[in-house]
Amino acid sequence: PEASIDVPTAFTPNGDGTNDVIYVAGWGIKSLQYFKIFNRWGELIFESSDIHVGWDGTYKGVPQNIETYIYEASALSYISDKPKTKKGYIKLLR
Repeated sequence: PEASIDVPTAFTPNGDGTNDVIYVAGWGIKSLQYFKIFNRWGELIFESSDIHVGWDGTYKGVPQNIETYIYEASALSYISDKPKTKKGYIKLLR
């Protein structure tokens, strides 16, 4: 494969300095087109096109509930001009 998009399945934004922010990772990623997170009602609560910017578990400054969220990510690789996409679930734990 020309690239991989990897997103952890859970994170713990509890302020202890470990797994407080969730990021897109992987290998062969030239640029991140988008990383979007939606709540259970389909409302977009986070979006970034910077691979170094992740979600801290808040929406409009309010910590979000322990819940399962949906994500979508799209990135360009160094080998192909065709975007690689991935969708999945993230569990927010405290």
